[in-house]
Amino acid sequence: MANTSATATAVNVFTSPGEAFPAIKERPRPWFPILLLIAAIAVVTFVYMTSVDLPWLFETQLQAPGNVELTAEQREEAIERAAAVSPLLYAAIGTLTSSLSFLVLALLAALYYTGVSFLTHDGVKLKQWFGLVCWCSLPLVLGAVAQLAYLLSTDARFLMQDEINPLSFGNLLSIDRRGLTVVQRIVLGLDLTVLWCVVLTVLGYQAFTKSSLGKAVAIVLGPPVAIVALGTLLALAR
Repeated sequence: MANTSATATAVNVFTSPGEAFPAIKERPRPWFPILLLIAAIAVVTFVYMTSVDLPWLFETQLQAPGNVELTAEQREEAIERAAAVSPLLYAAIGTLTSSLSFLVLALLAALYYTGVSFLTHDGVKLKQWFGLVCWCSLPLVLGAVAQLAYLLSTDARFLMQDEINPLSFGNLLSIDRRGLTVVQRIVLGLDLTVLWCVVLTVLGYQAFTKSSLGKAVAIVLGPPVAIVALGTLLALAR
């Protein structure tokens, strides 16, 4: 196979996934999509944390269901202390936690696919799966661009972070997420780029293992569907 540059692979992920997957399997190079995603996360987090009204944000978070009950005096003191911290520090913390969360989830997904490979003897290794997961997450960069455009064109002072994505199902359907459970907010926070990532992963799994489309769908969607179902059952049981 001809040596394909990382930039060409990135373009092919969007325009010709069938050409991108063999290149990813041969040379995973996960660092390229990881750096793009971290850069996108950093820009969006910085713009949001320097735009939102921090005292309002902290008060809203303290009043969220499940948080420790505080007296009015304790809540006011906590808000004052939190608001005294530079928004740049919050932006840095947000970027770090979001980036680490993505890396952990990508690694867990790669470990899951590696376990399936061990059971099915398809010969695909952990590094290859990790590369596929990272490359198939590239559409999230477009989601970040949409969030950035929204932040720059609207008054974001009184918006929660899961409300700044114009492509999310919650925003597209105009659903108020205040008072909803964590699982409900996560589901409504999903967007069209996440679906794109899922489709790419299904196609990538099929290309890597030469399996049927039905098997690829079952393997890729099995864990997230099970997690959502379990979370919903736990929420209903409370």
